Amino acid sequence: MAHGCVLFTCAVDETLIDCTSGISTTGFVLALSWITNVTAGHTKKVTVNAIMLIAYCVGNAAGPFMWQAQYEPRYAHTRLYSLLTSLTPAFRNHIPWLIIGICYATCMALLLTIRILLARENRLRDAEPRDTTYDDVYVEVALADGTRVERKVEKEYLDLTDIQNRDFRYVL
Repeated sequence: MAHGCVLFTCAVDETLIDCTSGISTTGFVLALSWITNVTAGHTKKVTVNAIMLIAYCVGNAAGPFMWQAQYEPRYAHTRLYSLLTSLTPAFRNHIPWLIIGICYATCMALLLTIRILLARENRLRDAEPRDTTYDDVYVEVALADGTRVERKVEKEYLDLTDIQNRDFRYVL
């Protein structure tokens, strides 16, 4: 992702830019997959996905405002000017791409930090004794003939969050 910003900033050939325009899509899809796998409990999972998609939409709505008129490239009809604009950073449209590059680098650093924290949490949970708090949960079910029967509910179906379910392990 960050290398895409470098390509956008330094590329001479516009077709190279066209080839790299979908770079952030892969990271977004991986992020959606990852947050689904490191979140337990249906309610929490839906909430986390909603927050992620809202942040994505806000970013997409705010993104076009980065491209202000002052960053507009200057076009001239001379080959010398075209050569200078492609080789000299002072003539290029750097500010928005710099901001995007910093955001990508920050995201990578945050994801690495989260991964380290989750790996540490997995090690702590592995060292703990098994949690039996939610092992014997029963619900009362009414059968078709009107009799009531208690049925055991497995821990996976209790809608416990990853913090409540100490047997949950984060996918790294």
